[in-house]
Amino acid sequence: DGVKPDAVVVHCSDPRFQEAFGRFVKEELGIEHAAPIVVPGSVSSVGLELVMPKHLKTLKDQVEMMLSMGKEPRLVLINHEECKAYGKLSGLFKKAVHLQQTDDLLKAVMLFKKFVTIPLHISVYMARLDQNRKSEEKVYFEKVV
Repeated sequence: DGVKPDAVVVHCSDPRFQEAFGRFVKEELGIEHAAPIVVPGSVSSVGLELVMPKHLKTLKDQVEMMLSMGKEPRLVLINHEECKAYGKLSGLFKKAVHLQQTDDLLKAVMLFKKFVTIPLHISVYMARLDQNRKSEEKVYFEKVV
């Protein structure tokens, strides 16, 4: 129908966060037609490029392809607390998982700015759980970059 994505959004496949991711992208970021790339661990392959080079190449290729199909070169990267994929990989990291997640997001920004040939706007967020919230929404988002 000729609809082009407003942005490419990379986030984890954890089913506990899907509704929150969708609402955040649409309502908070104002992205009407997102092109989601949903991967267990989101950008975890960036931090483990020597261990998972094929995963990283696949992610990079998918992002580049989807950006080329979009209206504008906009990329949103999201990691989340209590990520089971990061938990399974934690033995490969030299630091705490929450620090690794932030480092991976920042490293992904540099990676995509380097490899994507068009000027690129990147937004980076960490989804956090707040069990103390009285509303139904237990997930909130912190901007990293």
